[in-house]
Amino acid sequence: MGPHPAVAAIRLAVRRVLHDVITEFHRHAGPDRPAEAARRPAHTAGSPYAEAGTA
Repeated sequence: MGPHPAVAAIRLAVRRVLHDVITEFHRHAGPDRPAEAARRPAHTAGSPYAEAGTA
């Protein structure tokens, strides 16, 4: 006998959510942007204080 129907339903829901998250992540990363660059926020390129010499 397999797992309880509720356990099977939860597993299926988790698999679907993980699939959606991974698909969305790869869609935003795109083929020309590596996944590491897609995870970094765009504003970390430089500190606004570094230009003013107060860093």
